Amino acid sequence: MGNTALFTPLNFDALPQCFPSPFDVLPHAVAQYAAESLKTRLQALCPKQHQFDAADGGKIFGVLVVKDASGSMGYLAAYSGMLGGQWFVDGFVPPVFDVAEREVLLVRAEQEIAALTSRIQQIEADPGYHASLADVQNNQTESDQQLAALLHAQKERKRHRHALRQNESLAKQQLDLLADQSRKDKFALKAVKNDLQLKYERFAAPLKKYQDQLTLLKKQRKKMSGKLQKQVFEGYEITGPEGTVKPLSQFFKDGLPPSGAGDCAATKLIQYANKNAYVPVALAEFWWGAAPAAALRVHGRYYPSCRSRCRKILPFMLQGLHVTVPLHEQPVDFSSEVPLTLYEDEDIVVVDKPAGLLSVPGKVLTDSVEERLRARYPEVTGVMLLHRLDQATSGVMIAARNASAYKHLQHQFQDRTVSKQYIAVLDGVLKQEQGEVTLPLRIDIYDRPRQIVCRERGKPSLTKYSVISSDGKTTRVAFFPHTGRTHQLRVHAAHPDGLDCPIVGDELYGRTAERLHLHAAELTVTHPVTNVRMTFCSEVGF
Repeated sequence: MGNTALFTPLNFDALPQCFPSPFDVLPHAVAQYAAESLKTRLQALCPKQHQFDAADGGKIFGVLVVKDASGSMGYLAAYSGMLGGQWFVDGFVPPVFDVAEREVLLVRAEQEIAALTSRIQQIEADPGYHASLADVQNNQTESDQQLAALLHAQKERKRHRHALRQNESLAKQQLDLLADQSRKDKFALKAVKNDLQLKYERFAAPLKKYQDQLTLLKKQRKKMSGKLQKQVFEGYEITGPEGTVKPLSQFFKDGLPPSGAGDCAATKLIQYANKNAYVPVALAEFWWGAAPAAALRVHGRYYPSCRSRCRKILPFMLQGLHVTVPLHEQPVDFSSEVPLTLYEDEDIVVVDKPAGLLSVPGKVLTDSVEERLRARYPEVTGVMLLHRLDQATSGVMIAARNASAYKHLQHQFQDRTVSKQYIAVLDGVLKQEQGEVTLPLRIDIYDRPRQIVCRERGKPSLTKYSVISSDGKTTRVAFFPHTGRTHQLRVHAAHPDGLDCPIVGDELYGRTAERLHLHAAELTVTHPVTNVRMTFCSEVGF
């Protein structure tokens, strides 16, 4: 496929002065313009090329606005992973790796793995294997029954001996006889256990031969699968500006990239641009099709490039360009009075965190509630904050001024005796005036810090809610979280199995606004010294 088939001409006047960060939620206007053009083309791919409306049929698409050597502007298009089971689809840039080389590698390796799997299946289907397995199981059942009967009989004899010993007039000869019976029971139990063990070993020996073969074959298959995965990733050579190349593994600490690394739409687009002398101007990525079962994605909505994979790769690929700093990494100039103190004594301090200030120092930004409190109370050693609020969330936070107070309050949080009330404005109208949401949550390992609903490995979470008011388009609610999972309220609000109404301004799970409309309005704890139950409040600013 030639370059001209992939370069779609574009006319747009307002271009960015520098390359907008791909990790911002909203892309630049020119990238959105190109993305809307691509969306019209995607209509023709449904359902001919890909079943976008099928379960888990949705996919990330991306556009990269570029300039060619002559200065003409256009855009390139890409999709994450495969589309309709194909790496190559007309009008989209190719994958990062050499598909022909991978096919040769996969065919050979899959044949070897299939041969091992066939041998494993043959052993597992062998009548001798099943007969040996049945013999061991039957022997174990009989042994358990025999041992249980013996223990029951010995227990009854022990109970009888104990009753006889309560007779103070019992002669020494009779006491000695009881003691001898007790010793005989112990020896008998030991002898039976030894006999049962020898019997088990006789039955287990044939089964062990089968199991040793299975263990060896499965180890070989696992090793071969790991080798194949490593060889597959070795086929990814990431191209930076001026043709510089790095293997994909160099971008990840342990050398083994996460699944899907190198197959993201953004990586494909910039790789193609760098290899074909296009100058990147702006990037946009959006979701197209049905939402995945676990994550929160909305058809047609823009999303930033993923942080767990692209965040490690794209900076190298964009070297030489002036790239803007993502909005969430840009420092905000808060006054020295922030966070405002709501309550203070010798043991605790309660503050009002503004939206935009981190709770604790991050990888890029260090200005935070924790750092500011340490500056105010230099005499305090150890951890101060008892809990965290998201950077975009405002409201009440409590910190300890000594180790004893911290430990006391920490137990309250762990025992869930701390009461919290949040006020939020939801983008939509709720069907019920009150209720609760219970969804198991875990981190999206491929797109931190996003959380996903996971029925298998998610941690249980519970949020109760009550509607305060509604204007027909939005709903003001009070949230009462009984657990404190990351992004709990945001996911519980946005997920279809939750309230199906994202919080206004939630860039991760909803749509952007001037701010996230989520505020920690009340916090109730037991004072660590006086044991008095205290409630601290913060005024809602939206």
